[in-house]
Amino acid sequence: MISITCDNCGAERPERLPSSEEWILGYDIELESPNAVQRSLRFLDHWDDRRVMEFGAIHLCSEQCKVEYKTAEAA
Repeated sequence: MISITCDNCGAERPERLPSSEEWILGYDIELESPNAVQRSLRFLDHWDDRRVMEFGAIHLCSEQCKVEYKTAEAA
């Protein structure tokens, strides 16, 4: 069994979510070249269990954690 935690606050995602709770799935991809480092944040419009283990996947438990994650990555 896989345990999914929020990449911002560390909260663990329950196996069954209440209908009022929506987790956010996105991707944080970093590309490096000899001259630059480029970072790209992308967020899906809905949670997809089939994609949670893909390369660069990020898991966020709330909109507040999404904002904090984006702010921390920009700094």
